[in-house]
Amino acid sequence: MRNLSLFFLIVFALPSIAVEPQYSLKAKGGVTSFFLEEQMLYAATDVGTIDVFDWRKRTLIKSIELPTIKDFMGDDIPPKIYAIDKCKDKMLAVSQGYRGFRNLYIIQNNKKEIFLDASLHKMMIKKASFVEEEKILIATLGNELMLFDLENREFIYKKHIGTSVFSDFDLNDDKSIVASADESGTVHLIDVKTGERIADLKGMNVDNIYQVVYSQNTVIGAGQDRRVSVYKVNPRSSYYLESSFLIYSAGLSSDGKWGAFSYGEENYVKVFNTDSKIEKALLKGQKSTLTQIEFVSENQIITSSDDPEILIWKWR
Repeated sequence: MRNLSLFFLIVFALPSIAVEPQYSLKAKGGVTSFFLEEQMLYAATDVGTIDVFDWRKRTLIKSIELPTIKDFMGDDIPPKIYAIDKCKDKMLAVSQGYRGFRNLYIIQNNKKEIFLDASLHKMMIKKASFVEEEKILIATLGNELMLFDLENREFIYKKHIGTSVFSDFDLNDDKSIVASADESGTVHLIDVKTGERIADLKGMNVDNIYQVVYSQNTVIGAGQDRRVSVYKVNPRSSYYLESSFLIYSAGLSSDGKWGAFSYGEENYVKVFNTDSKIEKALLKGQKSTLTQIEFVSENQIITSSDDPEILIWKWR
């Protein structure tokens, strides 16, 4: 029995694997967000492009350019793209628009159409995602959550989630529930169809949650308070892990078993088991502030940051 106890002590004391990136892709500007569709990677940039890569073949297929906008001096500049998503042959893009407000584009068959015009609606859209092919979930910095019908070009509902500034949301696997985070440090679970609040997950973050991810039974929040919060939704349990620096980004595997978060001033990425809390890998090599972490499998991750480099990582 003593030998068995010693075995478990040694196993759990083993250090995590230090991992360097396998290779990188280079976008045309700093990558604000990206979307994966099998081997295709769609990267939104701060210079008005959506760069489409075959990430397995390590090749740039094409770049989609959004029209330039006028800055405050009246000069033409490329719009920063804040968020993108894709459903079948439609893509959406939230981009910089009139006087700092945001446009919502739908891109289909090489046609770019503004469905919500910044000059008319004057909304500070922070994020948008497809719920269905003709329905989009939209959130503004003012913490207003909206369901928009593309076919009829009208809002199904508009709901204020709270008084704190909105940060991020993520849909669950069947897109029936959205986890929405804000400066309060609380994660709100919202029924997508009705906009009604289901539950609040709180206590693990005490400040702004920069990013939230939701998969299976698990929600992770990346916090300004240097904490990454982990909530198990059913049955309810929670804990947090700490970093030495602000945690800007987090990721979660499709089965909810593995989590990842930005760690330290060096922009490392720490990978851990969401049940046991045991660290699996420490990814080293990102040069700028992380903007997104996506699991491809339980031992492969793609990350983006404020610079043009998109890094692909793999470990045993």
